[in-house]
Amino acid sequence: MARVLYVSQYFVSGDQPGGVRHWQHCRALARAGHQVTVVTSYVQHKERTIPEEYRGRRIVRAHEDGLDVVRTYSTPGYGRDLRSRLSNYGTFALWSLIAELRLPRPDVVVASSPSLPAAAAAAAVARARRARFLLEVRDLWPDSAVAMGLVTDPRVIAAARRVEHYCYRRADRIVALTEGIRDGIVRSGVVPAGRVSLITNGVDLDVSPDPALPARLPVPDDAVVAMFVGAHGTYSSLETVLGAADLLRDDPRIRVVLVGGGDRKPALRQQAAEMALPNVDFIDPVPKRQVPAFLERAGLCLLPYQDRELFAGALPNKVFDYLAAGRPILAAAPAGELTRLVDAAGCGWSVPPEDPTAMASAIRHAADDPAQAAARGRAGREYALQHYDRARLAARFVSLVDDLAAGRR
Repeated sequence: MARVLYVSQYFVSGDQPGGVRHWQHCRALARAGHQVTVVTSYVQHKERTIPEEYRGRRIVRAHEDGLDVVRTYSTPGYGRDLRSRLSNYGTFALWSLIAELRLPRPDVVVASSPSLPAAAAAAAVARARRARFLLEVRDLWPDSAVAMGLVTDPRVIAAARRVEHYCYRRADRIVALTEGIRDGIVRSGVVPAGRVSLITNGVDLDVSPDPALPARLPVPDDAVVAMFVGAHGTYSSLETVLGAADLLRDDPRIRVVLVGGGDRKPALRQQAAEMALPNVDFIDPVPKRQVPAFLERAGLCLLPYQDRELFAGALPNKVFDYLAAGRPILAAAPAGELTRLVDAAGCGWSVPPEDPTAMASAIRHAADDPAQAAARGRAGREYALQHYDRARLAARFVSLVDDLAAGRR
């Protein structure tokens, strides 16, 4: 048994909205006999708020799901601007570092990026306390921030690059979330390809809907629902979805349902109201365990992205929710990892990104041929069970930690 310190600014359980990758991996480590302590922020990431029970406190420790969980302060209310986001990252890095130094010496430190400052602090703790260090990279930051135009100051970019490379050099092993991220890490030239492992997200067969809370949608029972479930944030081009809904407004069979929260949601609500869209409904975020109940009502699931090369390497967590639910997928994304999966699995359709006309045509096609749409959804689930079973992927993650704890690289 090893002491594992798992540091991630964002840590979501099955009873909360969002991706549960860290929760699943930590539970798998605990089931394998490791003593797992999680250090995370108590700020609600989707809402950018501090829950009432944490107000006035900086470090709070609890026992949850067989894990020791230490939640720390970070600044709330951050947005897309660099100043507030760096404040949020920096304060979590500081308070997580303080929390980590108060804990017993770990055998293995796992850190997930973003955020980079917290990952760098965890790397420093691993070095100071002679622990092995595993870095998980879920986003090529600062590359993604630069590509999105969120960071433009060359000095900030250079500083972020130094922190990124420090984390890479300190890591005994690196886990990449997608092929694109893995290739980007290798291209940096900082670490050899043999130290980088690919462990994607996967389908969660043990996360099922709560039968006491069946999903109720504000749509007719016979409506064909084109559904998006996830963060209404910077990356997803939900404006394209509204444009497609506008083109479909005269088709009474079809409704568009957007489930989730995020910093773009108020603006999207306002845009839908200004367009007077009769066929679009917004639903607040739901816990992960309830997502399957909502997807049960979907006739087609949407994955809209901006037309940026960055998103050719996207393979978001929500695609695995869609696959697990056996629902066909409409990917509006640059040709790349996501569109290759859709083609290989035969689980839906791909259209060009930011093209409302193409999206509307594909939604109408799915409504016209529900048997074909259902068949593609079933094909996607079968493909996911063969290639993306979260239990098998988590076992690979546990194996990496086992190797590090045993002194192997």
